[in-house]
Amino acid sequence: MNTPTIDDVAQTLAEYERLAIGTGVTVQILPTLFSADFETWRPVWDGDTPPAYAHARVLRDGVLTERYVVWAESLPAEDSWRALWLAKPTKLFGAYADRSVLRRAFRDAIGDRREPDEQNAQPPASDARDWDAEILATNTPDAVNALHAQMKRARAVTVAREVALQEHLLEVATLAWEPESVEQNVAGSGVRRAPQTPAPAAPRDHLPPANRAARRANARKKGRKG
Repeated sequence: MNTPTIDDVAQTLAEYERLAIGTGVTVQILPTLFSADFETWRPVWDGDTPPAYAHARVLRDGVLTERYVVWAESLPAEDSWRALWLAKPTKLFGAYADRSVLRRAFRDAIGDRREPDEQNAQPPASDARDWDAEILATNTPDAVNALHAQMKRARAVTVAREVALQEHLLEVATLAWEPESVEQNVAGSGVRRAPQTPAPAAPRDHLPPANRAARRANARKKGRKG
């Protein structure tokens, strides 16, 4: 199989549009919107993780057809397509949503065809392992990264888990400390606190002068001979 490119996707979407326009009706494809929470929608996605949802819309002679698609259920299973989606989520996920809505609105012209990046599109396979619990159980950055690699191999990474991994990685990295650091472990209890700074010595003004010269100087002040 040749390595897929964004141009391949653009040409396929253009073919869908050509077939829709070929029906002779008025076709208007509205901008695809993206969201992380199904509440706030944006036409351009610049988040650190892929969008969780896409909303595609098309007008056929003024009649609106719309489709909501879920990232976790749409991400291709084939590795090369999957990598391309992860690198360009807005373009690839957006094109997937646009094709989906065009098929629904123009089934008479497009049919029910599926493209290479839609093959085996499915939610991550179920696994006996409780990945979410394992994320919380890791306590070092190396352990978090190792678990992340295992989840990728098992195709168990979802948008929510990716966010949880990154947040937990930041948490364990912040908690990491060295014995030489300012914080110290108190008697093996797991409680950490900064070592106490020794209190300054109390004034010694109550003591007598330490030498004869000092005693004589003190006596002169009082009008007496040393």
